[in-house]
Amino acid sequence: MRNNRYMINGIVFYINADEALTPMADVLAQAMKNIPVERICDDYKFEIGFSVYICKQTDNGFTLVAPDYLNHPLLNTTEDLTVPLWILTEQTSFLREFNIEGVPTRFDKEIVIAENALSSSLICLQRFSDLGKGASGWCVESIEKKQDGKYYTIETSKYHSCYAYELLQSRKALIKALAFPYGYIIVFDGDSIIEILDENDISLIK
Repeated sequence: MRNNRYMINGIVFYINADEALTPMADVLAQAMKNIPVERICDDYKFEIGFSVYICKQTDNGFTLVAPDYLNHPLLNTTEDLTVPLWILTEQTSFLREFNIEGVPTRFDKEIVIAENALSSSLICLQRFSDLGKGASGWCVESIEKKQDGKYYTIETSKYHSCYAYELLQSRKALIKALAFPYGYIIVFDGDSIIEILDENDISLIK
């Protein structure tokens, strides 16, 4: 883990993460320049994408911490920002690939999941705008390809929900898709994305 030191608007900040993620730590530091200086204090929180970041005061500045996504993130934080910066990298790169302006899914937002969907190879993620307060809008369902070459949802009446961060343990590859806007459908075969449909059902996969 690398300890990255930044001087931002006259205040020293430390962002700790795997060395390979230093470019994204630089991006995070650049974004922080937009925070008014008078707001910065111990335990000040701000959101960027999937994550919430918290300023923790030290002797000579502030260290950024984030929810510990691998160890009860609703209760615990960590100075190691490797996971949140990896998520930010994955999501921003994926959006940039298709020139799309994203709509973030925060780590503690709920995702609706059809029974056995996360253990199925072929699944689709669809984002709805009307799934209720506290929901991300994402629904994950199993699909199948029939003889006509089209994909169909496998019908079920059983659904459950999980927090977005729980996908890191159950189906990590889905995380990169969670910043896509409402109305989009993303189809996975295993860990690979094989189709993306926009809000007008137009394919983005060439």
